[in-house]
Amino acid sequence: MSIEHLFRLDGRVTVVTGAARGIGQCIASVLGQLGATVVLADRLPLVHETAAALAREGIAAEGLVLDVTDRPAVDDAVDGVVARHGRIDAMVANAGWSYEDASVDHSDENWSQALDINLNGVFYVVRRAGRHMVAQKKGAIVALSSIAGVKYVRPEHHVGYDVAKAGVAHMCRVLGCEWAAAGVRVNAVGPGYTDTEMLAEVGRTQPAVLKRWIDDIPMGRLLRREEIASAIAFLLSDAASGMTGQLMMVDAGYSAA
Repeated sequence: MSIEHLFRLDGRVTVVTGAARGIGQCIASVLGQLGATVVLADRLPLVHETAAALAREGIAAEGLVLDVTDRPAVDDAVDGVVARHGRIDAMVANAGWSYEDASVDHSDENWSQALDINLNGVFYVVRRAGRHMVAQKKGAIVALSSIAGVKYVRPEHHVGYDVAKAGVAHMCRVLGCEWAAAGVRVNAVGPGYTDTEMLAEVGRTQPAVLKRWIDDIPMGRLLRREEIASAIAFLLSDAASGMTGQLMMVDAGYSAA
């Protein structure tokens, strides 16, 4: 019997945060191509244009302006998705923020913002989605951690970001176990250096830094966005029905080196 259907996401109502551009946009596109109904959420109004572009490609997509650090707004947004679609089947907590700030002089502002966006914001969307999923007795959640959440990433300085991403991975372990009996799976993906606009800018302005990063990657290259998105799609699908509380590293071997 074919098992291809296990990898499909047909009709599953899925929210992706941080989806206006970059990796989040790619995640939404891949999930939509696998049949999901995708709600793209982002603090940037650009998210409406991104959703409209996916809709023109035949994907069931809608845009939603949302700041994940605004807890009441997160609750209203997730509840609104359930009200419109009757349920929420999957959540991808992708929204994040990074920076450069030497640790000995690390500003309180950057520390607080890093934790607020990368950890608190993830918890807010996961908690609200989880509340509905536990009641439904079914659902799947993936949150984005990072290589910076499992090892020191040279020569960058963003300790708040690193701590937050480590916290995301452990959050998924805890919730994955806590909600398992209710039929809700919670996993994390840890992306490595990925070919995004930000890294392309680094390559243009600081080629030596980009070369150092690539030299540290066993595969000797940046990841493609689709490689991150396809791992997330797998974890949301029935093909991963036995997986919860896990951190899946998609980093071209970086964390193992």
